[in-house]
Amino acid sequence: MQVLVVSPGPNREAVKSAMSRWSIDLLCCSDVHEAKVLLPSSNPSLIFCEEQLSDGTYRDLLQDLGRVPKTRLVVISESNDLDQSFNEASALGAYEIIASPCRPTDVQWITIRAMQEESRRSGRRRQRETAKIPAEARPENGERVDEASNTHH
Repeated sequence: MQVLVVSPGPNREAVKSAMSRWSIDLLCCSDVHEAKVLLPSSNPSLIFCEEQLSDGTYRDLLQDLGRVPKTRLVVISESNDLDQSFNEASALGAYEIIASPCRPTDVQWITIRAMQEESRRSGRRRQRETAKIPAEARPENGERVDEASNTHH
């Protein structure tokens, strides 16, 4: 899983620290422009983004994410009215919102939830692909199929 953190300050370090022991490919940048440059080549599954950045807001990234449907954006909000910010961010397509400064448990919980959803989505895709294979060609009893030759091992 690849995670992008768009934050110039302490929240970047908080997210990095929360994931320091996990095998996650973590990319960091400081503003919207850098994030937009990274998006096409990195294709992250999850983005943690400050609500306000020096050159824009999380809304600017959400517009670009329409072209990258599997990416989820988490807003890091400094707002005192987190409920109002959540309603607005959700309506715009954000995955989640967390308060600034980030708490490690919030970051970890959201990341685990996104990983589980990604795993379920991959499992459903494999089920659809398996359903296309004729029953007589499917492996039985945990056999592995060499897809190049379609032989059972």
